[in-house]
Amino acid sequence: MNWHRAIRLASLLVFAAALGLLIYKLKRSPEQQDLTRYVEVEVPAMLAAEQPIHERIDRLGQAPGLKPEEARKLIVDDVIPRLLKLKKGVEQIKTSTMETRQLNLEYLRVTDELIDACRKCVQVIDDPKLSTVDGLKAVRARFAEVRSAYQAWDTHVQEACVRHRLAKPVTH
Repeated sequence: MNWHRAIRLASLLVFAAALGLLIYKLKRSPEQQDLTRYVEVEVPAMLAAEQPIHERIDRLGQAPGLKPEEARKLIVDDVIPRLLKLKKGVEQIKTSTMETRQLNLEYLRVTDELIDACRKCVQVIDDPKLSTVDGLKAVRARFAEVRSAYQAWDTHVQEACVRHRLAKPVTH
């Protein structure tokens, strides 16, 4: 009879330990919770606001090209106000952990770079002394740098998700 009690007690202890381990494994850390909310809620909203901006910027490089005054109007009256609205929205995102806060700040820095690239584009349009070819090269290089910076931010978000066991590592 004592053996039966010992086996029952051991089984109960093993079950309790397994249940405790399961709860421990399934409970999300504050970093996981904050990053999950950022990736599932905030990032899709940011990308949705960003899409029409990039469509308009892409229009600047399509053939047939826009006339200088049309390009200037597109940038000044449409793209830059959209970027400023996007930036304002991203600045208001509440983050509770340092890593998510850093990712959000990185996105803001890249958005500032895009605003600067748009302003550079307007300077090229407005400056009659500047060579059109040189100005176009400078603007294209600046937009390429911004595109790379957005890709780097995206990579950093993916790496954070992998680091916090929210995603599996990407294999190529």
